[in-house]
Order: sequence, then C-alpha cells, then structure tokens
Amino acid sequence: MFKRTESDAERDVSLMMENPGRAVKLMAIPVGFALLIAQINSFVDAAWCATLGSDALAVIGLSSALYLILVGIGTGIGVGGSTAVARRIGLGDHEGANSRASHAIALIIVISLILTPILLILRRPLLALMGAGVLLDDASDYAIPMFLGSSMIMLSGVIAGLLRAENAVKRSVAVLITGSVLNLILDPVFIFYFDLGVTGSPVATVTATTIANSVGVYWYLRKKMYIRPSLRRFRFRRDILNDILYVGTPQTTELVFINAVNLLLNWFVISSAGPEGLAIYTMPFIFINMATIPATAVATALIPICSVAFARRDYDRAWQVYHSIIRTTLIFVILLGITVFIGAEYLVTAFTYSPDSAGLKPEMAKALRIYCMCLPFWGMIPLGSAMLQSLRKAQKSTLSAVIRNLMLIAFYAFASTISLEAIFWSFALVEVIGGTMMYLWGIWAFKSEKSRYLIPEPGAPGPS
Repeated sequence: MFKRTESDAERDVSLMMENPGRAVKLMAIPVGFALLIAQINSFVDAAWCATLGSDALAVIGLSSALYLILVGIGTGIGVGGSTAVARRIGLGDHEGANSRASHAIALIIVISLILTPILLILRRPLLALMGAGVLLDDASDYAIPMFLGSSMIMLSGVIAGLLRAENAVKRSVAVLITGSVLNLILDPVFIFYFDLGVTGSPVATVTATTIANSVGVYWYLRKKMYIRPSLRRFRFRRDILNDILYVGTPQTTELVFINAVNLLLNWFVISSAGPEGLAIYTMPFIFINMATIPATAVATALIPICSVAFARRDYDRAWQVYHSIIRTTLIFVILLGITVFIGAEYLVTAFTYSPDSAGLKPEMAKALRIYCMCLPFWGMIPLGSAMLQSLRKAQKSTLSAVIRNLMLIAFYAFASTISLEAIFWSFALVEVIGGTMMYLWGIWAFKSEKSRYLIPEPGAPGPS
C-alpha cells in the first residue's frame, strides 16, 4: 500500500482504460471498506457522547449539517478535479492532468482561507437561527475547532478525489482509514482524558484528518504518483479552472445545498419535538448511511472510470459496466436494509444505554425502521448522480437534488405541525420520489449522449 513505483501508477491507469469493469470492482471494494470504517467511527463517536446524555447527542445532530457542508465543499471540488484529471488521462494528456490536479489543490486552499474566518465570526448567530436554543453555548464550543480545522476537512476530499482519478485505490483508502482509525483512538482521549466533553469530538476529528492529509501530501511530494501536482510558481488559468468547476461547481452546490437544507429541516424537527426529538431524528441516519455504503462506494468508483470511457467515447463498454454492477449493488442494499429493519431495537441501544437517554429508544427504533423503507431509492441517488457527473452533466444532478430538497422542506413544514413520526414518513416518501428521479435522469442522459455519436462525424473518433 505504501510502496508505489511509476510502473504501478501506469498499470492502474491502464486498467481503467482496458478493463473498466474490473477497475470499478477493485476500487469500490476498498472504498466501501474505508467508508465503513468512517461510519463505524461516526457510530463510536456518537456512542461515546451518549454517555454525556441526550443534550450531547442533540449537539452532534445540530452541528453535523455544518460539518457536512465543509465535507461537501471538499468533496465537490474533489469530484470536479477527479473528473477533469481522469478525462485528461483518458486522452493521454499527462501534463494537462498534472495542471488540473494543481489547480484543484490551490482552489480549495483559497476557499478555506476565505471561509474559515467568516464561519468563526458568524457561528453563534448561525446556530441560533438553526434553533440551538438552550444548546447554543455547547454547540458554539463544538463548532470552534471544527471551523478552525475547516481547511483540513475540505482538503481531505480533494486529496481523495485526485488519488481516485488515477485509480490509486490503495492510497486513497489508506488516507481514509488513517483518519478514521486515528479518530477512533483520539475521541475518548479528548472527550474524557482531557475532559473536553462533547467538544472533544471535533478536536479529535480535525487532528486525525490533518495527520491523514499529511500522509497524502507526502506521497505527492515523493513523486511516486502518476499525477504530479505542484504549486511552485503556480498561477491560476481560467480555462483549467473552468474545466474543474464545470463539474465541481454543480457538485459542490448540490452537496452544500443539501446540507444547508438539513439546517432548516433540523429546525422543523426541533420546533416539533425539541432537542430530544432532534437526537431521535438524526442518530438512526448513522445506520442508514452504513447500509447505503455499497451504492456510495460503487458510485465513487464509477465517476473517474466512466469519465475515462466517455472521454474515449466507449459508450457500449461504459453501459455494460454500469448496468451490471448497479443491479448487484441495489440487491445488496435491499438485503442490508432488511437486516437493519429487523435489528433496529438492538442497534439504537448504542445511543440509549445511559439513564438520561434510555427513554429515546422506542422512537429512535421506529425512526430507523421507517428510514429503512426508502433505502433502495436512497441508494439510487449516488448511482444516478455518478452517471450524470461522468457525462459532465452535473448540473442535472444538482437540479434533481434541488427539487428533492425543496420537496423535503414543504413536506417537513406540514409534517412538523402533526408529529415527529409524520416527519419520518415525509423523509421516506420524498427519498422514494427523489431516488427514482435521479436514477432515471442518469439513464436518460446516457442514452441521449450516446445517440449523439451513433453516426460520428468524418474523422471523429467513435465508440470502440
């Protein structure tokens, strides 16, 4: 994993071009494993904080949307950079790939330098608008280390995206696992040993992420990767920025918009059921995210690999890979959903074992079971989005996300006047509609794009 020669890099790139089906599987399995480690990390994090009572769980639920906005910015720029780099690799333009990687890194650094002081200054008004109420002081303390480390949180998404762009699967997974395992170790140290309470959780996250990023940066500095980004004498070029942002901007907008909407959705939950209701609503999503890991991992693998195929106009091979792996993935997600549904009572015990939170268990298990009912459709969202991003039609993915989240706002606004359970069902119903829409849109976009090249123009490359 840690020893990589230039021939290894060339072999990984060659595999993407010659055997994309195998490349997707080889990337998706370790990426899925890394995502599982990350979700286990979230689970253990919440389980540690459960000892501090239901207010600590509510602080995590309230602040998680802010954290995910930062993750979304890094992931969005990482996807834009990954797609741009992968396409240049597919076209045999090594220098162009290097330049795009350099621009992605420089861009996220500039964004973090602008965003960090703004978030620190506005954190209390923002949390108050989110309905923090009596949790405002604790939530504000929680946000300080998270915002101070925002540059590292966002950079993590870019480094992971660039590593995946050249099919450096083991390296990408190593960065993710390093951060997650360190977080598992550091959580109890900062929460209990240094007596930071719930604020110890973001301190551990930022520390672990910084160390993991350092590992990725070290590999690039040693020049063992196929891609060689460099910031020496760096100057931004508009055409390269446009190439990255063509996919990166819609993807970033989509992820940021989704999590910004979550801030409003959390407000509806708090207005309906208070801080305890927010803990009941948010904690089950940890298990749902675990169950959708196969879909997320496959979608992550499909973006760079299908981008290479589409750059070469190899539509038949791309569709064969996409169609066959989607069926297997969704079946697996359904089976995981059934398992989670059956074991819901036992799973939520991890968050309700303290006397202060034990009363939340029945409602939390009910929420988890209702969420399970929309799992296959939730899995369709990243799979459909991956197709659209690979085709450089990320704007359609963003539009689908906007429609889905506007529906969530409308449904939650109505359901919050009825009951917390009505909010659970609103979420499930909208995800069924939204997942179907995103997946079908991805299929339509592929068929539309392919039809443009059924009869290539003279001298233009056609599908192989």
